[in-house]
Amino acid sequence: YDVATTDRTEIITQMLTSKGFLFGSSTHDNDMLPNIAAFLEMVKGFKPKDRAITFFGSYGWAGGALAEMADTLKEATTCKIIPGISFKYLPDLKQMQECFEFGKQFGMAIK
Repeated sequence: YDVATTDRTEIITQMLTSKGFLFGSSTHDNDMLPNIAAFLEMVKGFKPKDRAITFFGSYGWAGGALAEMADTLKEATTCKIIPGISFKYLPDLKQMQECFEFGKQFGMAIK
């Protein structure tokens, strides 16, 4: 879902029956994008439990979004936070394969 264009209640409704969450954001001013920051604050409010959570993103100068996303949720949840994946600018073909493997590993973690 794109949190900038999708009704947040629709996303949350789907999350209530999901075994895991993947959140993504590029890094802007060493932080996550404002739309995902606001959404994660809402997620934090419903205190998800017993799920796996991970993050993905990209950055230009320095990556900060993944750490900020994890920090936002780690205090408010009993979910297992799995280290995320991030690449500078656009991933090349090798990095795209890493993304694919990352997705498969996350799928196995929630299976």
